[in-house]
Amino acid sequence: MFSFNCFCVPAKMTVEPPSTLERVISPSKPKFPKFRKVNLPFFKKNLQVKDTGNQTSEIPLTFKQNLKEQHFAVAGKQLINREERLFSVKQDGVGSSKSLVEEEEDYEESLRKDFEELLEEVWLTVENSFEVQTENEKEALKQAVLVIQQEEEQDRRWEGVAEKECPPWRPRCCRQTHDSLLQNMVQRRMEEAKLDSNTDIKSSVQKEITGKGKQLKQDLLHIAEHVRSCYPGENVCQLYAKLYHQEFCAKLREITEYGLSDADCSHVLQWVNIHYPSILRRKELKGFIEYEQLEALLPANMLEPLEEQCLTQIEDTLQTWCLNILKEEKAEPELRDGCYFSPLAIDAIKCVHDAITSAQKVLGSCSKSQRITHQIKEFLISYQDYLKSMTESYQGNTDALVKANLLCIRQLREYITTNQELFPAHLKSDCMSLLVSIKELCHGYLTKSVHKDLKGTYAKLGTSEWLKHSEHVCGELLEGVDTHIQKLTDLDKTCLQDMLSHLHKEVLAEYVRTLMEKKIKLGDEKIQQQAVEALCDNNQRIHTLFIEAGSNMYDLKDVLPRLAELLTIKDPQFIELELVNLSKSYPDFSEAHVCAWLHLRATLSTSELKMIKKTFSELWEPNTPKATENQEQDPLYSSTDFFSKVLVK
Repeated sequence: MFSFNCFCVPAKMTVEPPSTLERVISPSKPKFPKFRKVNLPFFKKNLQVKDTGNQTSEIPLTFKQNLKEQHFAVAGKQLINREERLFSVKQDGVGSSKSLVEEEEDYEESLRKDFEELLEEVWLTVENSFEVQTENEKEALKQAVLVIQQEEEQDRRWEGVAEKECPPWRPRCCRQTHDSLLQNMVQRRMEEAKLDSNTDIKSSVQKEITGKGKQLKQDLLHIAEHVRSCYPGENVCQLYAKLYHQEFCAKLREITEYGLSDADCSHVLQWVNIHYPSILRRKELKGFIEYEQLEALLPANMLEPLEEQCLTQIEDTLQTWCLNILKEEKAEPELRDGCYFSPLAIDAIKCVHDAITSAQKVLGSCSKSQRITHQIKEFLISYQDYLKSMTESYQGNTDALVKANLLCIRQLREYITTNQELFPAHLKSDCMSLLVSIKELCHGYLTKSVHKDLKGTYAKLGTSEWLKHSEHVCGELLEGVDTHIQKLTDLDKTCLQDMLSHLHKEVLAEYVRTLMEKKIKLGDEKIQQQAVEALCDNNQRIHTLFIEAGSNMYDLKDVLPRLAELLTIKDPQFIELELVNLSKSYPDFSEAHVCAWLHLRATLSTSELKMIKKTFSELWEPNTPKATENQEQDPLYSSTDFFSKVLVK
């Protein structure tokens, strides 16, 4: 129990006849400086009824009776009235009679003891705030608070009065005493808080923090429900919240000062960022506690090392998980619904997402947890190295593994594009570029055998045999392509579409490259027209095969017809214009491509060729193809990079 050495409970007083001093001061009008008016509550129950036979009369309760009935505010007002009468007489003087002086001193001592007795009851009542539940208990506490407010007002009324003319107990500073008492109460309750009994928590640090947090929560909810209404005109919940906040701050800082294990570090951060704010923002406390006005639980110089420790631990754990995922990927992939499947992407995404969620939960911030996503880039680099090593050292299950991983690549790309808020812009760009490279690595592995088998057919393109029998040569090409397409049916549907689009672009690029090898020259208009017809017919058949199989490269339908048109235009200026237009559609169409293609035309003079090349060179501006958002930064479905695959000498 909180105690004040300056207070003592007076012995029970007996009722004496009015003293000479009382008779002197009772009828007199106080001659104090003018005081501000104080509105104080009086209650009818503060009166006792006396039966005189024919009528009843109400007699005010004495100070002792009011104190016993816990009418603290009325009792306090009685003492204040006595104080004012006594010290107005002292200011005026009552004579120099020794007996009057002694009687005045006795009266002052009696008043002082009554004040001490009243305040002793007030402090006891305040100290029992955490046991308040019934309406009577609430009323008693409210009365105690009113006494404190009355005393504060009385202190202010005595301000400016000379010390020798003031009551020796003024100022009482009851509010300061009240706040100190509450501080001691809160400190004691937090010190005596029991360790959390949850058997899942092994660490003594975590048990202590959780125990104190639960005590804080329980006490603040009690204050809001039972004590708040006892403090009219003020927000006592915020005062208590500040006191508990100070204690919780002190304990966390003490615990943190000497270093923490990773588990304890995570626990402290969860209390700082999640559990503690959620307590003070509970709906029962809404409008009573303003969490934002409280200082940070931990200062920046203590919080930042904890965050760094936590992030490093999560990153290390995630890195270990990802490495284990790659090790397990060496197993034989399974067939699901006739398509090769690997859990690699699902497992990696789950590990990454769990790590990010954990970081967000512990750190209470999405921006701080973005650092975790950098591990995805590191994982993709390792993933690329793993696939490169696998495709270079061919094994019996390599084809199946590559096909299964094409779906993994798509799943990883979809995760990044649908969770962009987790990725800084530069990191997202790096990850998407890595995924494009990884996919091209897998596509290149699968198309390598296609181009190897078609090598003989490619060699016939742009030759005299092709001019005479273009339909047959093209048919041979399409038959070989279709054979390989049938081998890709065990790919996931979306991955098959990607694969066919890639193969479509590569086959057509190889077709154009072979024609540019300068094997023949189209010496007259008849041969030129024959070549144009062959190009247009071949283009239509190749395009139809791939589109019907599932390719999305619709834009490629114009490549061969536009190149064919260059073989029939007679006016060099119109050739120049068409070349410029072609370069606008295909930014990677270069001067080397112009030279190789126009070489097919034997009807152009050397000076005309030279002028055409010069004009194109002056007008041509090399551009880097830009992927659109719809292509998710993936140029797979774009024809703007077509000529970059047409490698000419």
